[in-house]
Amino acid sequence: MRAPMNSIVDPQLKTIHNATLNLYNRETLLIKSHPTSTVSINATNFLVGQANLFADSALFLMEDDRQPLNPAVALLRTCLEAQARANYIIAVTGEERERRANEFLQLMNVGHDYNKALVIQMMKDFGTDPSKFLPRELPYLPAIKLLLENTDTSNLKALKSQYDKMSGNWSYGKVIGREKLLDPIWQKRSEAQSLQLGLYLSYIQSCAFVHSDPASLKLEPLLTPVDVAYTTVTAEVAALFSFFVALGKDKDQDLLNITASLKAFNIHEKILPSKDLPPS
Repeated sequence: MRAPMNSIVDPQLKTIHNATLNLYNRETLLIKSHPTSTVSINATNFLVGQANLFADSALFLMEDDRQPLNPAVALLRTCLEAQARANYIIAVTGEERERRANEFLQLMNVGHDYNKALVIQMMKDFGTDPSKFLPRELPYLPAIKLLLENTDTSNLKALKSQYDKMSGNWSYGKVIGREKLLDPIWQKRSEAQSLQLGLYLSYIQSCAFVHSDPASLKLEPLLTPVDVAYTTVTAEVAALFSFFVALGKDKDQDLLNITASLKAFNIHEKILPSKDLPPS
């Protein structure tokens, strides 16, 4: 018989996470009932949804203390990317904010069109020679041929060029301003910007677990449940804040309560209690 599961997520962080999900769901239901054409609202709503989704999944894995932290840290990367992109959108105002948000939403369509054309072209290059297919696949060959014949891939090169340019504008390094993280002026571009350097360091760490990097072997012993959960919740709260800025509701009392609770959470005391510090 397997041992029962025990959560390793700090109860305070779990409470903040649940409050974040509830507030996101509240505003998302309002948008669904009264759709908006404000692009920055729609873009940041998608991004905070992604942050919540992957944060919730990471914390769910941590409900079982028999499991390693590696998968949760890998999921954390998407949460961090979503937060950074949302912050990038609301770091400017007016027309520039809407332009950025519009480009981001366009990237979804361009990315889909490019990948569809790429897959079809690869299938065309692969050929429809029956000898290249398994016997169980042969009945589907006529339908595959018809699909390939009816799908135009002549714009693949143009789509690739457009996708490469647009996706480059939304890389993690670009949206956080990696070269400007120590610039005091850059640090004032949004309220959440002060968190970006610390979240960037967590992003670098999480990449090792996403890409099966051997460095993860040395990073794994450094992971602690409270640190992973704290970073996860911090990222999703920061993403939620960006969404509320786009909504014009950054003074919402429920949001302020969430951010106040997170600020009051003493992560340093949780990792290394002050009583255990060497005498100065």
